Amino acid sequence: MSTQRETFDQVPDLYAKNRPGVPAPAVEATWTRLGLAPGDAVLEVGCGSGQLTSHLLERGARVTAVEPGSALAGACERALGCPALTLVCSTFEAWALGSERFRAVTACQAAHWIEPGIFLERTAQALARDGRLGLLWHLDVSAETAFYKATQSLYDHYLPDVDEKPPRTIPNHVAAYEQALDDDARFARSPRERWPWTRTFDEAAYLGWLRTHSPVRMLSAEDREAFVAGHAEVIRAFDGTVVRRFETVLVAANRVD
Repeated sequence: MSTQRETFDQVPDLYAKNRPGVPAPAVEATWTRLGLAPGDAVLEVGCGSGQLTSHLLERGARVTAVEPGSALAGACERALGCPALTLVCSTFEAWALGSERFRAVTACQAAHWIEPGIFLERTAQALARDGRLGLLWHLDVSAETAFYKATQSLYDHYLPDVDEKPPRTIPNHVAAYEQALDDDARFARSPRERWPWTRTFDEAAYLGWLRTHSPVRMLSAEDREAFVAGHAEVIRAFDGTVVRRFETVLVAANRVD
């Protein structure tokens, strides 16, 4: 049975189609904060199907993307394959770092699967002396919306013991990384930056997005279909449209040792 971290690889096409990209202001700020220029070598951890990767390549970076899911790595390769992209199918923890050192290490919606101390140790090994780290997350801040409240009984019934129900835990992971950076003398952290945005879904898009969530993937097939069907009923009660509120945050740090 797949671990929760591995479940995304079960649905690479759904993931590529339905997972959000990175808002343009966050892309611009990440590029600037990391001090990047065309031709710079960037290590991306957990690239998925290329939601951040595409922006880095468009701006001229040379990207080494480490992705543990073979199906997701394949989707990224098919969509973005080019001489500037090197894809490695491995966890960041197990990846064999070669001789190259990177101007920047990045991760979008991925670092929370790795214990911060391990992530920072591997990052320090991979970065050039003046290198920088940029971690992005999309926080779901929809908790006060009517649709969110209307679906909580489904989570309580089908996922009562799962602690990854958005938006409850990702903020804790972000805070843990900020604390770990503050405690690590090898890094100097910048203040958190944030960008609010909304995404409007029709029924098909919302259910496709929902099917990519790792807690939902961990359900039995029967329970997963019942959980998704329950959401479909709620969506129809909301005239077929769902608006979710998000906040993209950037946690960045310079290597200073």
